[in-house]
Amino acid sequence: MDEENMTRGDEHHLSLQKAWQQCELVQNMIDISISSLEGLRTKCATSNDLTQKEIRTLEGKLVKYFSRQLSCKLRVALEVRSAELQDFPRLGHWFRIVNLRKEVTE
Repeated sequence: MDEENMTRGDEHHLSLQKAWQQCELVQNMIDISISSLEGLRTKCATSNDLTQKEIRTLEGKLVKYFSRQLSCKLRVALEVRSAELQDFPRLGHWFRIVNLRKEVTE
């Protein structure tokens, strides 16, 4: 019986580990995309149609990345989720994506 419980626990741990790794990987893509998005918003003429299209494309990708993190997180049973996994997706990054001012988010 103990072996069976250990196997189930190990499966949850693997699931938790895989979910965390996936969230970390997606977080790296989020960080890169946010940097590009903020660059477009601040350094380019946002009235330009091409710039607007690129901004919308990046925003769409970022929404998908956040959805992927939520999906990975929800595949892990609540009782076995680690604090690190619970941190995904990061609310502060979401505020940056939707372009909220720092004063508002604080």
